[in-house]
Amino acid sequence: MNKETLKILNQFNKAIKMGEDSYAIVIEKTDDKNFKKILQAQSKEYENFLNYIHIEYENIDKGPADTPITQKVMGWTGIQINTLKDSSNSHISEMLIQGAIMGYIECHKLINSNLDMDDDLKDQILKFSNLQEKVIRELTPFLRK
Repeated sequence: MNKETLKILNQFNKAIKMGEDSYAIVIEKTDDKNFKKILQAQSKEYENFLNYIHIEYENIDKGPADTPITQKVMGWTGIQINTLKDSSNSHISEMLIQGAIMGYIECHKLINSNLDMDDDLKDQILKFSNLQEKVIRELTPFLRK
């Protein structure tokens, strides 16, 4: 595996991990069983992508690049503060949709900037992009004023 592929893998891992970490926090913020079930199913799909990434890292005898602790703390703190003010289904959906939009953009930047990437990796990134679209579709009905 070349340096560019490892760089792509690290960026893809970062996008997946950010989303998965967000789900781990917000799932605990809702008491709505139906909404929680949807979030848990979406979180499971993120975990499946993380499993793929971990296998890819094992195949090349590497590990994921570490996310700086300050970035992790800032992400956790931001979600905690945001949900402290408002932990409604609408607000949680809005936060996750915004994250999904950022994930979608990151996927297509990776693909468009790396035209010669490995086909399997490209396929996984496209599947993750599709998951972002699915998250948006599934959470949009929960948005309220």
